[in-house]
Order: sequence, then structure tokens, then C-alpha cells
Amino acid sequence: MQSDYQKIINGVDIILPEETFEKRFIKATEDNVPLKVKLGFDPTSPDLHLGHFVVLKKLREFQELGHEIHIIIGSFTAMIGDPTGKNVTRPPLSKEDVLENSTTYIDQLSRVLDVSKITVHNNGEWFKEMSSLDIQDLFASYTVNKLLTRDDFSKRIKRGVDIAAHELMYPLLQGYDSFQIKSDIEIGGTDQLFNMQVGRRIQESKGARAQHIICMPILRGLDGVKKMSKSLNNYIGLTETTDSILEKIMSLPENVLSEYITLIVDMHQDEKVQLELLISSDSGEVRKIIADNIAKQLS
Repeated sequence: MQSDYQKIINGVDIILPEETFEKRFIKATEDNVPLKVKLGFDPTSPDLHLGHFVVLKKLREFQELGHEIHIIIGSFTAMIGDPTGKNVTRPPLSKEDVLENSTTYIDQLSRVLDVSKITVHNNGEWFKEMSSLDIQDLFASYTVNKLLTRDDFSKRIKRGVDIAAHELMYPLLQGYDSFQIKSDIEIGGTDQLFNMQVGRRIQESKGARAQHIICMPILRGLDGVKKMSKSLNNYIGLTETTDSILEKIMSLPENVLSEYITLIVDMHQDEKVQLELLISSDSGEVRKIIADNIAKQLS
């Protein structure tokens, strides 16, 4: 039987720092002390999708093992905008946009997690209480040089594309969330690695124990090329109907079917292997099985 630790690391793309994570996880299990596992969402759109589902499934495994799930609703950071993957500065959202988008999140999360056992935080609650000196202290915990090493920023600099000053704030503010809730583990997609590392640094700068980082693989969208995204309209939402899921999966390019089987489908590993072998001979049937499996998981 798979150990709890093996279950947690299964399918994970990155663990940092890997050399101490196992010890921390096993000690928490032996001492019966739940770890605080953080996942943040910026309500930039009203829909969560299968790209989020990859991370939520891992979060559910932590919950099933008795660990504390802490969801950060980035009501403040959403108005700044995460520069991850952005080639240009994104127009800030209004408070009204953020509030409207966030109202449906708990219902969507309930399709994967036991929401009665999670703690939901609104990061606007602590940021609105910070003084100018508090902000200055936060910004002093990290250098501009290090911020500009972020892949998104360095690419824009090379291309001569502007970076707005407020975009540099984003990783620091997201990192402060980790300090505020005393996060033990932060989980997200690989595109969030830089932000999560900043969180570790901010915790250390304030004398707190640094969180460990778990990055899950990025799911490509319905175009089979770019990551699943609401803004790219290549997504399947968590609240879509069975018919809608089937229609979209049937249009999925064959080159990503194996990816969906690995990251999304809920089957025994041997069954997944057999399903992947079927792709070359009957990809249509594989798509139907994938769609049916997804619909059942989200029902």
C-alpha cells in the first residue's frame, strides 16, 4: 500500500526544498500536528477550471490526511494583477469586478473539497490595515534585482516592453499572505514557483519558519498548446454541464490526451496505462471516457 508521503508526492512536478520536505511531512504525521496548506486564488474571473482542478485534487489529498486547508481569496492582489505569463501590463480590476468574480468560488471549491473544513481568507483584510511603514518594511525584504530575474520580467526587458511599478509589488504581496497565515506548505502550478519562493523569503525575513513549496504540472487548454486559461477561452469550467464537457473534450487535440489522462482522470494507474494505449487506435473513445470521468468527478 502506498504510504501517505508517497501519495502526496505522486504527480508533483517540483518540491522545494526537497531534502527537508519528507522529514517535515512525516514528523507532522507522527506528532498528529496538521500542516497548514495554502492555495491562493485571484478572482480575476468568475470561473475555476480544470487547470485549477489539477492543484485542487492534490489539496484534497492533504485534506483527506487531516491537514488544514487555507484558501486565500486575493481580493487585494487581484486588483494589481499577477504578471505571471503576461507579455504586457494587465489593466487593474475594479473592486466591483473582484467581488463579483469571487462570490462563486466556494460553491466551485465544494465540488472537490469539503468546504466545511477549510479556512477561507480574504487578503484585503490584512492589507487594508497596513501602514506605509509596514509596506516599506515588506518591500525592504526583497531586492528589485531579484524581482527582475523573474522569467516574465526578464523576457519583457529583453523585448523592450514596459513593466509597470505596481507589477513588482505582486510577488511581495502574495508572499506576505504566506507569512500572515503562517503557511507550512504552499501549493500551485509551476508558473507560480517564483511567487511562492518570494513567500519563503518574506517568512524568513520576519523570523518565521519558511514554507515548503509544491508545484503541480500545468494543464494545457483545449487548443493543445497554451495553458488552460479563461482569458484564452481554452478552458473547461468546474461547473459546466456533462454535455458541455463532452463537447469540449471531443475537440481536444490528440497530442494532449495523455496529459489529461495523467493529470485529470481518476483511475488506477494500470487503467490509465491501458487508456493511453488506446489513443492510437480509437482516440474518439478515449475522449468519451475522459469526458465521462471528469463529469463524474465534478458532479
